[in-house]
Amino acid sequence: MSSLKFVVSSLDTIAAHAGRNKQLAELAEKALAAINEDDQQLPDPEVVFAPLQLASKSGTIPLTTTALDCIGKLISYSHFSAPSSSAGPDGAEQAPLVERAIDIICECFQGEATLVETQLQIVKSLLAVVLNDKIIVHGAGLLKAVRMVYSIFLLSRSTANQQIAQGTFTQMVGTVFERVKTRLHMKEARANLGNLKVTPSSTLAVDRSDDQDSQSAKADSEDTAEAGSDATHPENVNEAAGKLTLKDLEHRKSFDDSHIGDGPTMVTKVKPRKNTVRSVSEQSIQESVQEDTPESLDAEDDAYIRDAYLVFRSLCNLSTKVLPPDQLYDLRGQSMRSKLISLHLIQTLLNNNITVFTSPLCTIRNTKTNEPTNFLQAIKYYLCLSITRNGASSVDRVFEVCCEVFWLMLKYMRASFKNEIEVFLNEIYLALLARRNAPLSQKLTFVGILKRLAEDPRALVEIYLNYDCDRHVDNIFQTIVEDLSKFATASIPINPTQEQQYEDNHSKSGPGGEWQIKTVLPPPLTVALIAAHHETDSEIPKEYVMKRVALDSLVETLRSLVDWSQPGRPEINGGGGDVQRRPSSDDLRYSIDPSISETTSRMETPIAPSTPVIDDDPDQLEKEKARKTAMTKAIRAFNFKPKHGIKLLIKEGFIPSDKAEDIARFLLSEDRMDKAQIGEFLGEGDQKNVDIMHAFVDMMDFSKKRFVDALREFLQHFRLPGEAQKIDRFMLKFAHRYVTGNPNAFANADTPYVLAYSVIMLNTDLHSTKVVKRMSKEDFIKNNRGINDNADLPDEYLIAIYEDIQKNEIVLKSEREAAAAAGNLPQATGLAAGLGQAFSNVGRDLQREAYVQQSEEISLRSEQLFRDLYRSQRKKATNAGSKFISATSFKHAGPMFDATWMSFFSALSSLLQKTHNLDVNKLCLEGMRLATKIACLFELATPREAFISVLKNTANLNNPREMQAKNVEALKVLLDLAQTEGNHLKESWKDVLLCISQLDRLQLISGGVDESAVPDVSKARFVPPPQRVETVDSRKSTSSARRTRPRAHTGPQGVSLEIALESRSDEVIKSVDRIFTNTGNLSRDAIIHFARALCEVSWDEIRVSGSNDSPRTYSLQKIVEISYYNMTRVRFEWSHIWDVLGEHFNRVGCHANTAIVFFALDSLRQLSMRFMEIEELAGFKFQKDFLKPFEHVMSNANNVTVKDMILRCLIQMIQARGENIRSGWRTMFGVFTVAAREPYESIVNLAYENVTQVYKTRFGVVISQGAFTDLIVCLTEFSKNMRFQKKSLQAMETLKSTIPTMLRTPECPLSQRPADNASESEPNTRSPSQQNRTSVEEGFWFPVLFAFHDVLMTGEDLEVRSNALNYFFETLLRYGGGFPREFWDILWRQQLYPIFIVLRSRPEMTNALNHEELSVWLSTTMIQALRNIITLFTHYFDSLEYMLDQFLQLLELCICQENDTIARIGSNCLQQLILQNVTKFTPEHWAKIVGAFVELFERTTAYQLFSAMNSAASLSPPPTGLELGGALSPTTETAPVDEKSLKINGTDKNGHLPGAEPTNGEADTNTTTPPAANPSAMAATPQPPTPGQSHPQQLEEFKPANPLQQQPVVVTAARRRFFNRIISRCVLQLLMIETVNELFSNDAVYVQIPSPELLRLMALLKKSFLFARRFNADKDLRMRLWREGFMKQPPNLLKQESGSAATYVSILFRMFADTAAERAGSRGDVEAALVPLCRDIIRGYCVLDEESQHRNVVAWRPVVVDVLEGYAAFPREAFAEHVKGFYPLVVELLGKDLGQELRAALLLVLRRVGEVGLGIEGMGAGQGQGHGAAEKEKEKENRRRGSSVLLVPSVRPSPSMDSLSDDPSRQVMGRG
Repeated sequence: MSSLKFVVSSLDTIAAHAGRNKQLAELAEKALAAINEDDQQLPDPEVVFAPLQLASKSGTIPLTTTALDCIGKLISYSHFSAPSSSAGPDGAEQAPLVERAIDIICECFQGEATLVETQLQIVKSLLAVVLNDKIIVHGAGLLKAVRMVYSIFLLSRSTANQQIAQGTFTQMVGTVFERVKTRLHMKEARANLGNLKVTPSSTLAVDRSDDQDSQSAKADSEDTAEAGSDATHPENVNEAAGKLTLKDLEHRKSFDDSHIGDGPTMVTKVKPRKNTVRSVSEQSIQESVQEDTPESLDAEDDAYIRDAYLVFRSLCNLSTKVLPPDQLYDLRGQSMRSKLISLHLIQTLLNNNITVFTSPLCTIRNTKTNEPTNFLQAIKYYLCLSITRNGASSVDRVFEVCCEVFWLMLKYMRASFKNEIEVFLNEIYLALLARRNAPLSQKLTFVGILKRLAEDPRALVEIYLNYDCDRHVDNIFQTIVEDLSKFATASIPINPTQEQQYEDNHSKSGPGGEWQIKTVLPPPLTVALIAAHHETDSEIPKEYVMKRVALDSLVETLRSLVDWSQPGRPEINGGGGDVQRRPSSDDLRYSIDPSISETTSRMETPIAPSTPVIDDDPDQLEKEKARKTAMTKAIRAFNFKPKHGIKLLIKEGFIPSDKAEDIARFLLSEDRMDKAQIGEFLGEGDQKNVDIMHAFVDMMDFSKKRFVDALREFLQHFRLPGEAQKIDRFMLKFAHRYVTGNPNAFANADTPYVLAYSVIMLNTDLHSTKVVKRMSKEDFIKNNRGINDNADLPDEYLIAIYEDIQKNEIVLKSEREAAAAAGNLPQATGLAAGLGQAFSNVGRDLQREAYVQQSEEISLRSEQLFRDLYRSQRKKATNAGSKFISATSFKHAGPMFDATWMSFFSALSSLLQKTHNLDVNKLCLEGMRLATKIACLFELATPREAFISVLKNTANLNNPREMQAKNVEALKVLLDLAQTEGNHLKESWKDVLLCISQLDRLQLISGGVDESAVPDVSKARFVPPPQRVETVDSRKSTSSARRTRPRAHTGPQGVSLEIALESRSDEVIKSVDRIFTNTGNLSRDAIIHFARALCEVSWDEIRVSGSNDSPRTYSLQKIVEISYYNMTRVRFEWSHIWDVLGEHFNRVGCHANTAIVFFALDSLRQLSMRFMEIEELAGFKFQKDFLKPFEHVMSNANNVTVKDMILRCLIQMIQARGENIRSGWRTMFGVFTVAAREPYESIVNLAYENVTQVYKTRFGVVISQGAFTDLIVCLTEFSKNMRFQKKSLQAMETLKSTIPTMLRTPECPLSQRPADNASESEPNTRSPSQQNRTSVEEGFWFPVLFAFHDVLMTGEDLEVRSNALNYFFETLLRYGGGFPREFWDILWRQQLYPIFIVLRSRPEMTNALNHEELSVWLSTTMIQALRNIITLFTHYFDSLEYMLDQFLQLLELCICQENDTIARIGSNCLQQLILQNVTKFTPEHWAKIVGAFVELFERTTAYQLFSAMNSAASLSPPPTGLELGGALSPTTETAPVDEKSLKINGTDKNGHLPGAEPTNGEADTNTTTPPAANPSAMAATPQPPTPGQSHPQQLEEFKPANPLQQQPVVVTAARRRFFNRIISRCVLQLLMIETVNELFSNDAVYVQIPSPELLRLMALLKKSFLFARRFNADKDLRMRLWREGFMKQPPNLLKQESGSAATYVSILFRMFADTAAERAGSRGDVEAALVPLCRDIIRGYCVLDEESQHRNVVAWRPVVVDVLEGYAAFPREAFAEHVKGFYPLVVELLGKDLGQELRAALLLVLRRVGEVGLGIEGMGAGQGQGHGAAEKEKEKENRRRGSSVLLVPSVRPSPSMDSLSDDPSRQVMGRG
């Protein structure tokens, strides 16, 4: 009964106040009686409701309020949930009791006149109806209750009631959506339990299809937006009237809801276990046992969602009312309050219940197709219409709440509103920012929204992906950043007080993300409070606030990009999959509650999707972005130069081809093209341009359009050019096109052509400010008389055109919009202008009106865009539509920053430079820090360098006295970046480390160090490069320049105390230390960049302070530190680091300042000691590379103390770390090698002592580390240092001792082989294992041998050189037996043969001839080397026999020298080579030996004797004289020697030898020689030739006719050298003849040489004999040579002729007498050659005159003796055969002056003639006795003659030869 007390009390009150109303009193009593009957439960609700219903209509306050209160309580207690039990008066079933109760409550409100108490009670009761959670009202009843509260809020005159109604209204609509949210959670739970959860992919597909269906339905729907119950409300009249301007847009709704508002009121009763859906109307759902089935539950869900939809739709419709101007700024007016409450509630619902809008489970059925449609898609139309109508409102309150709604759309619903957001941004909000006359408050509001956007990483990235990467959409993200940059850099005057005030307010406001943490409620919108709500602090300029918010937004944008890119930082995030993120709206499927993770949206980062996301392909999107950028560039080019732009567009493929139709279509469809440039391009007179213009106009359709409208449309596509001819072409084509579309409009095309011209002139006349007297209607009519085929157009028609143009100027919309954005108001003329200037308030009104007009235009334009948008979506309904790309990859942050970094940079750097507000500076620095992090992560070099450079410059460390707090902050940011972004700084490390160096300078200066003692490193680029040797003058000049620098900064104050303390603070010092200590964690490439930058800074420090006594070495010390920190890196990385650091130490170590050098060397020593502690594995060479700077400095330093320090550093390393040195030995020996060349004895001694110590104690380690060669080279250099002979000799002995030591050392591979000192080896039978020994020999034997060779060749000291030579060949002789053939080849090419290489080089030999050292070198080195090499060949003949060719070539090289001593040495060695190995030679060897003789005879034959008189030869003698490779003169050609020359001796039929005739191969065949100079011609013509024959050239005709009277010729030095070379050849030919003679004096040679080779050798002797004889016979040639100065007496080759004949004859006699089988075969040839020659010799001797030819007689006498003795020894048959030929010659000899030898020889012949020819017996005894004596005499003579064949006879020198005592011709030539 207690629960019914309020009913009893109310009924008692009603009964008491019923008064005359008997019916009311009766009903009350009846109800009380029913209650008293059963006090435990309420009687029939109809009994109780009847008196309450009647009381509410009584009109008295007590009854009405009491009844309403009781009804509300009954509903709250759910007493009206029972169905109706009685029928109505007409017998029909009554509506549900709750619905009737709502109707009763609403009927109590009678508009504004309703009593205050009643209004309040109505609100309470309706609130109880809506909030009842057991009996839930749906449908029309709910909407009626909501509308009533809304009406009370709007119409009540009580402020309190307005406030209560507003709160109730808010609570009601909030409850509706909260219930939907609850139902969605329940639906989700059911789906999860039933395993019916829809996969995200299928959900997306459903959403997509719904979107298509809804769009199609939206396009086809022709119904009104509101119907049914909405039309019953009083406010609906205004709402319907407001829809008129939006008809086109409203007819294209995305969801057909035409019947949703007509449904019945439904009541849902909540029970403990099941829900009951009850309805008593015709369409009610009956209660059944299947109520809890999924279908019934889904039906209940539909009812809740339908309620939410109806409420939200009503709010949107209320907000879209268009207000007249008089109501626009009346905030207290009902219309404005209605708009504001609806907009605020839209915002509230979206903000607090975003799940309802975004959940895919929240669907509503389309009334046309009955298909479920996503709730968001259903309300899209109404929401967009609301923003369209209000987004550009000139009322700040409306604009602000629309911005909030738009932000929620952008934040949570951007996937579904992709196209709509683009329209809103481009047409409303970004356009607002571009307009000058837009209110600052609105700009500030939207910039605040942009700041929120900047704080949402995902939203930023997705805006970039969906708009900036779309070629058909403007760059929204880029535009936002550019606008923010522009606002942030605006120059705003503000005082410090205002700045501080802003900072205080800003700090109180807290973080900017609080908007999304709290639940949003509408502000008070009562009449009393609405105007006072929007108050701002007027002290702070709004411009400044906007500037700061824009700056905050830029920084937040950068922070968002950094946060988004976090997965790309492996050093921070181990993997991208572990990063938590808040899913975006399109990812939300079931549990979508933004409040769960709104507080963590700042740290939102992408995660890798479980399956690949096809849409979010960073590479593909980047290509699309690049494509878009290319198109923008091409359009920009067109707007600057149309023709160039068209070419670029065609080239890039944006225009398919250069056809006129394609170009015209592009120009017509692309809005970004400059209309003025289009007009200029199309107006050109070129046929191509005319064709494009025609195609351009033909694509327009003017059919069924008024002429003026068609002309307006035509002129909207381009701007008319100013040239009349161009306009004429346009008008002609327009007229033709218009007549084509409207054939009945005018008589012909001339009419629209003239009329168009006239209209354009009228437009200009009426609207140009330059026209004073404007055209009247009469003038216009007059101007157009008779234009219609000589007929007039109707005056009414022309007047209508006039008025149309007068009211609405023809102007490009783009120009009007640009003018509006620029804030250019229409200029008033006349009185209005004067008033506007006089009264400022009028100006403000005009400005306001203009902005209102612009806002309206924006709204209309936005609606038109939506109309076009929906139309295009309908056309594309069959396709997938415009996809929204959800961001998943962190890689997008890079391209986003790359596209906008210039805007960030310009804003941040400009503010940082101009602003002194520390808070702003910190914000800018934070932005730069974030920007640098992005640039580093994505390897954007230019942005990185730009931002780092600004930070470096901002630090201002080069001006310590001018530093401020912001400079220190910049330094801290730079240090922080160095710690966090070290792996990506690359070249920017130079700026960072330069600042650190400058910081150290600042610390020194602030610590009291004189500023002049610490030069500014940044001035290093102005310091001239250091000279090789710094002189005292340069030091003075540098010092003087340094002293003048501080004078520019002298002043009473120094560095500020705050800056000094801050620079020396623990924070700064630790930051710097961490940078260097963390280098060990840098990547491989990063540490190399770091090291290179640090070295550059260190060098700059040294450059600016190198002349100081205490130079700066801060960075050099840091190099040492980072070397310690990074020494544990893998050796591959460390080697690259040391490549950089080592090069720096090389450069520093060679500096002129010894303090710097000592510091560097000591640092190197410390590092080396530390490095040696790390064990080096075999095969690596890191130690070697590490110690290289010591070697470089040692080589390039000039200071003795530096060199001494280097040596002592190495000594210390050897002593302390000798056991750990591996590859470092090589570099150490390199240093000692350099020291060995030094001229300082102390350095040489110190180095040698340590080298020998290492050799004695660590020789095995040296070998194992591959440093053996370096040790040998080092000892070699000691041996070659001739300043200290003692050390050189010691080094040579050490070198010699290395051989046995090497062979004993286990580490040497040679030590494992048995010693092989034998002289025999079999290189041709080596095993495969022996074939691989070459590398071993090269590694050990070669260095030692080369050391001896090097000293031998380059040593200056004779004793050292002699020792080297001896040791060299001793080593070869002792150990060469085991050398493989390959190694012998190497030795020959690189060591043995190069000893004599000086003989090949003509300049070297010439230079040597000019020095006394040549004789010493010849007498020591050359002679001994030649002898030793022959000994070596003999010793290792079996191993070296294959190299016989090479040895012979070497001997040829020696023999063919002009120097007689060298030639004789070579000849002697050739003899020794043959004699010592004569028994070992094979036929192949003999062929090579004889071939060498062939080559030698050929080279030494003086063919130039016959061509020396040639003008060419005399004028241009060969520059090199005796060549090794060929003949002396290039004009000489010789035929090869005929090996069978003995068989074709060339004798004539009489037996005479034609000595003057050349045989085969003996003639000089020079084709350039004149006929008279040919040897054969000279031989055939012994008489002197005529001048014409000898000298046919014209030049020769001017010589005197009598050559005997010619004056002595002056021989030039060049020609003398040429003559001397010829003479040298003659001398060498004699030497070769002597060599052959001496060889064959040895019986072994004759016995061993094969007959074919012997015959070849005889042919050489015969050829030499014939050559000499031919020359001697040409007396004219000899005389001419004499006259030319060839010799001081006529030349001859007497000794060559006689010597070759003697040798030739002696060998032939021996062969003839030889009975061996091999020789017997050629006996006939020998005889045929020998006998004629012998007779010819005797005959020639007989004709010699004893007195005049005494020299010839002396020369030929031994030859005749040999011939006679040889003939006397002929066998009997042979002697008898030739006695007739010899006997007459012997008899003739008796008439000559006979000497003892000749007489004895004649005696032998005569006795033999008597015995054989006369048959006298007994001659033999005498012959035998005589013969024995003769034989002895002959041998004696042969020995004498064999040794003196080429001796120079005692010839009395003529007076002309006294000055040429060394003339070599005296050996071979004399008077003939």
